[in-house]
Amino acid sequence: MAKKVKVKTHKGLSKVLKVRKGGSIKYQPANKLHQTAGRSNASRRRRHHESGLHQSDLNRVKTLINK
Repeated sequence: MAKKVKVKTHKGLSKVLKVRKGGSIKYQPANKLHQTAGRSNASRRRRHHESGLHQSDLNRVKTLINK
């Protein structure tokens, strides 16, 4: 009888995403730390706050981070 293969956590993704209490997932938008001189103020300001992961991506991502 063959052994069942364990699903490993995707370590890169688990370091970027955080699972909230209710089960939704939050992440920090990219391109906010440096080289922002050419961007508009509104574009920089939109990256201040963490964003929620879209519902269509939720199940796929949850299998990668085993939550």
